[in-house]
Amino acid sequence: MELFTERYGKIVCMVLVVVDLVLGGTAVFFPYSYAEIFHPGLTTPPIDFIVRTGILWLGFAFFQGVAAFSKNPQRWFFVVSILRLMDVPADIIYGILAMGATMISRIMIWSAPLLNTLFGLYLLTLSQRLKEGREA
Repeated sequence: MELFTERYGKIVCMVLVVVDLVLGGTAVFFPYSYAEIFHPGLTTPPIDFIVRTGILWLGFAFFQGVAAFSKNPQRWFFVVSILRLMDVPADIIYGILAMGATMISRIMIWSAPLLNTLFGLYLLTLSQRLKEGREA
């Protein structure tokens, strides 16, 4: 089974849309709930920062949605790959500095750089293969 196909790239983007809509929507519309999940040890969570981060995730969801439903997704796979890879250093710093996090919330936070690296490299490779005219 070949994983580097346009179909699988679109599925990956659809999954990422759902993840970012849930994370972004929670952060924007229910920032205190987000804080309770990821930073339960903080008495005064940084709501402004949480909402700002949620807006960024909703932006990710938009571009991933464009990639998932585009008739020519190669360029959009590239855009999403760069967004994902660009977020990795920020994810690492967040993992190091996250205050008020429990062990479980810290595990969730540390999953982000790993997943963003994997999805980013997958979509970057797929974009390049599609650009060269080969899916496999």
